[in-house]
Amino acid sequence: DLDVGQGELVCLIGANGAGKSSTLKAICRLIPSSAHKIAYAGEDLSAARVHELPRRGLVMVPEGRGIFPQLTVHENLAMGAYSRGRADPEAQYATFPRLRERRHQIGGTLSGGEQQMLAIARALMSEPKLLLLDEPSMGLAPLMVAKIFEIVRDIASRGVTILLVEQNALLALEAA
Repeated sequence: DLDVGQGELVCLIGANGAGKSSTLKAICRLIPSSAHKIAYAGEDLSAARVHELPRRGLVMVPEGRGIFPQLTVHENLAMGAYSRGRADPEAQYATFPRLRERRHQIGGTLSGGEQQMLAIARALMSEPKLLLLDEPSMGLAPLMVAKIFEIVRDIASRGVTILLVEQNALLALEAA
């Protein structure tokens, strides 16, 4: 069993192949779950459709970022707001000033760290109550990893519940 309380930042750590990412994907209904029940905000998600989850406040930033590489930064952010019907990225530009500078740049041309910032910012555009982060530090330079974790702690301090999957146990435990 796994229980993440409202407003908590909980880390799921473990070795490659332990099922961390699969757990997140099962919560988001991207893969079938062997669990009897996956509950979120008191509701059973077993019949929920993937596209309904952002409207319910559950959003995932996948491993590998999953941005739209052919769209601009601004267009990627607008896609994140699709479920909410509004696309004012100013709060995200305040959190991620580098994205403001690159708002007209094609997402696929950003550095790895900038793409990770874009993926997190896009997820935040849907105003999640529960943010699932899958390996946000993977493949990033140490300075960028520190920045990403600083941002994750800031998001958590705003009351967003976070379930973080991370292989870097030291960083994950420092954040949680």
